[in-house]
Amino acid sequence: MRVSESMIYDTANSSLSNDLASIQSITEKVSSGKQLNRPSDNPADVQSAVGLNDTLAQLNQFGRNIDNATSTLSAMDTALSSAGDLIQRANELAIQGANGTLSPGDLKSIAAEVSQLTEALAQDANAQVGDEYIFGGFRVDRAPFEVTGPGQVSSYQGDHGVSIARIGPAATMQVSLAGDVAFQPAMTALTQLQADLNSGQPVQQSTIGQISSALQTLTQAQATVGARENRLTDAKTTQQALTTSNQALLSQLEDTDMPSAITELTQRQTTYQATLAVTAKVMQTSLIDYLK
Repeated sequence: MRVSESMIYDTANSSLSNDLASIQSITEKVSSGKQLNRPSDNPADVQSAVGLNDTLAQLNQFGRNIDNATSTLSAMDTALSSAGDLIQRANELAIQGANGTLSPGDLKSIAAEVSQLTEALAQDANAQVGDEYIFGGFRVDRAPFEVTGPGQVSSYQGDHGVSIARIGPAATMQVSLAGDVAFQPAMTALTQLQADLNSGQPVQQSTIGQISSALQTLTQAQATVGARENRLTDAKTTQQALTTSNQALLSQLEDTDMPSAITELTQRQTTYQATLAVTAKVMQTSLIDYLK
């Protein structure tokens, strides 16, 4: 079959067009740093990349949830620890006040210190993260306990709403701790201790028992918070590991292998220039033949 000049030109133009398209595609990958710049680049890989991005977005949300819960629990731990110290001091004062040799004046002096301990305890129970109270259930905009007078504190003003944090694909954890559960026994015990001391009579053994029980309640609450903090630490480790592995998979799909891409680009440009030169020479020869 006779090969016509038009067939030669068509073949050359087609080859040049293909080379140029390849050069443009590789140039885009090098300049953007991404292999996938549009769905048509590789539909299967694009779909996988979309799934990985969704997974990473979810993992990042879990990470934020864990961080927020950790901040809340850390503040709870600090408040409960401080409250425990206050009740320890109250217990020492109660034992001192149970000594039958103290005068009514001495007892009132001790009562004045207990009054300060009571107000300090209310301050711990009204701990906040940002502008939200952390021991009031869902009533985060109102102090769980109000100081109504010197050494006097209101009853619990919060509710028993339970705050749950989603910390993994199938993992949730309670963050909230109602203030009446943790602090009310201590508030009641200190109120009774003040009443005993202000009566001018030795502190009752039942009051000392109340204080001991309140301290145990605070200790148990702190242990609960500590266990939750440990779980969050484990959840954060898992979240970070999953994030790293998914980012690596996404990078394999999306990111351009720069050394390989640059090598291929150089080769394509060389091929394009060679084809262009050959085509120009063929066209020049054909033109000369025509003019003869």
